[in-house]
Parts: sequence; structure tokens; C-alpha cells
Amino acid sequence: MTQSPKVVITGTGAVSPYGAGVFALTEGLFSGSCGMHTVPELEALPMVKTKVAATVPDIDFSYIPRRDRRSMSRMAKYAYAAAKETLQSAGYAVAPQGLGFFMGSTLNSISVWLEVSKNCLQNHLELVKTSDFLQIMNHSPLATVSQALKINGPCVGAADACATGLMNVGLAYLAIKQGVVSQALCGGTEEYHPMFSACFDIMQATSCNFNDRPGEACRPFDKDRTGLVCSEGCGLLFLETEESAKKRGAPILAEIIGFSSNTETENMAYPSAQTLRECMEMAIKNAGISASQIDLLNAHATGTLVGDIAETQAANAVFGPGIQVNSLKGHLGHTMGASGSLELIACMEMLKRQEIIPTKNLCQPDERCAPVTHVTQLEKHPVNIILKNSFAIGGNNCSVIIRRPL
Repeated sequence: MTQSPKVVITGTGAVSPYGAGVFALTEGLFSGSCGMHTVPELEALPMVKTKVAATVPDIDFSYIPRRDRRSMSRMAKYAYAAAKETLQSAGYAVAPQGLGFFMGSTLNSISVWLEVSKNCLQNHLELVKTSDFLQIMNHSPLATVSQALKINGPCVGAADACATGLMNVGLAYLAIKQGVVSQALCGGTEEYHPMFSACFDIMQATSCNFNDRPGEACRPFDKDRTGLVCSEGCGLLFLETEESAKKRGAPILAEIIGFSSNTETENMAYPSAQTLRECMEMAIKNAGISASQIDLLNAHATGTLVGDIAETQAANAVFGPGIQVNSLKGHLGHTMGASGSLELIACMEMLKRQEIIPTKNLCQPDERCAPVTHVTQLEKHPVNIILKNSFAIGGNNCSVIIRRPL
């Protein structure tokens, strides 16, 4: 029986509230800076309690050829920039033949959808362009970026809300393991619109007590947390077999050793500790290791009242109270479909630096959260294996385990 290949990561690319590039992302996180700010559009909506979001600063995308750019939504432009950086990071000037592409988002471009809807409702169909439709397809970023960069392998756009980025990494990992492709670009992208904040506000899941102090608004695990802060960006990774990477002399940044996914069937909005526990346990089993070998749990932890409690309960059940736990949402906000892949890139940097980024704004852990070892300051710490979680509204859960290169 042929042994399945090892899957390694050899390239990364990012666009985040810190700006364009992986360097901007990691330096922002390790320096402890925050990407959150008040949003004028939210301040103009009195029924929406939250007034804070984290958005990508202005980026000049004029370098994207016009014939490609005109069909791209903002999130597709983020993905184009991240894909170009990822390919370059992996050692490619252009996409290699047969490259797989696994990328999705929570929703397509809301701003374009609203504009198209307005023109249709007002009987101004002459104002709707073909490029508008291309920007609102469910797989718009995947399609437009693959066309622009000539990615000709299988293109799959899994959309799993907040688990999208990590789910696509997991699907790419499985595709390489099964021999469907030998190399893949994967992750998630998202663009912010005030409707995101409004919808989560309706569900009473947004941060609303720190509008005057936006940098403190997202507080994972903290007793004063009131909810999440919506954000945007794109994170992509280049995956390939270890044999492929070594054959072409590509530096290996990390190895993916485990992946799992399951579905919460009891509640569309809130995960149960039992389902989250099972997801992590399956990933550990898939990796062929023990729970005691995990050095860090990079939690999904968005700062919601219910979600943080469930995740710590699950973590305590799997690892016990000694497991080191951090969340990056206090820095970045919740980048939705991009969160899992962006945060996985940060996890790789923690493996490289042997430093753990603390959970920002965690001043006093909520006693209702199960006991775990919270990381509250930047510290040197031996880190060889990290388990990364992403959980989504709708019940889609996934866990990915990465290991420092041997």
C-alpha cells in the first residue's frame, strides 16, 4: 500500500487591517498594535449598537491589469494581491501547471449586490454591467483570480462562513494527500460592509461597550467582553508534497499533520463544547499524535459570550488546564472567511520565532470559561506543534494541526 505524502507549506500571502503583505500582518501582531476603529457608516445607523470594525487601509491596486481588475470586487483584489505574494514566496513567478486553487468567502461583495439590486428595483437595468455580475457570483474571487493568474488546476470555493479560510486549507491538504493535485493555493478572503456588523448586532453578538475605545473592543475570554468586531482581509497559503518542495529546493515553512471537520446539529448560531471537543480530538487522531504533544491552541475565540465559554470547555476536556491558549481576534477583529487562513499564517510565524502572541485585551478571564493557560503577554516559549480552530455560524467546524519543520 502506497503511503500518503507529507503535506508542507512553502509560501504565504496576506492582506489585513495592517495593510498588504505577510510582513505587515506579522509585525502588527507581534508589536501588539490594533486594526480596529470607529466606522462612520455605523455611527449613522442608530439601531446598530456596535460602531467599531477593522478594515484594510487604502491599497493601490492599479498594478492589476485593467482587463482583470474591472471584473474584481474588493475582496477579489485582496485575493489577487495575496495570491501574487504567495506564489512569489513559494518561489514562482507565475502559477505552476496544474496548481489547485481552494478559496472562498462568507458572502460575495455586498456593496456590489446592493448597487445591482438598486438599479434593478428602479428599472435601470441599463446601468448593470457584465462586470457587476462577475463580481457577485458566489465564487467570484476564485474565478477572477484564477483567470488573472492562469491557475488551470481544479478550483474549488468552499464557503463555510467563519470557517471558510481554514476549511479550504483542509480541503487542499486532503486533495494533496489523495493525489488529486501535488500543489495548491488555499485560504479565504473577505471584504467588510456595515451589513456584517448589523447582522451580528441583531444576533446580539457584537462588541458594543467600547465604541469610545475601539482598540479595546474585541476581548476574547475577558469577563467584560460583549461580542465580536467585524473585519476583512485575505490569507493564502501554498501547499505541496514534501517531495515536490525538496525536489525544487523550496524552503519548508511548516508541515500540516492533521485536519478534521464536523458539524453542530443542535444550534445554528452557537457551537456546543462537545462538538468542538470531538473536532479537535479527530484532528489529533488524524495527525497520529497525542494531545500532550500540542504546544499551543490558537483558538477561534471571537469574544462572544457563548462561543468563548464553549471553546474553553472543549479545550479543557481535550488538553486539561495546562494547555497554552491564545486568540488573535483582539488584534485583527474577526476577518470572517479569511480568519482561519490569516491566523494560520500567524501561527507559522510563532513556530518560526518560538514566541507566542498574547490574547489582546484579556485583562481578567471570565470565570465561566473553563480553566486553560491564557497567554497574556508576548513570551518566548518552545512551540513545535500548534492546533488551530475555526468555527462558523451554521455549525461548520474545523481544526488544522501544523508542525515546525523537522
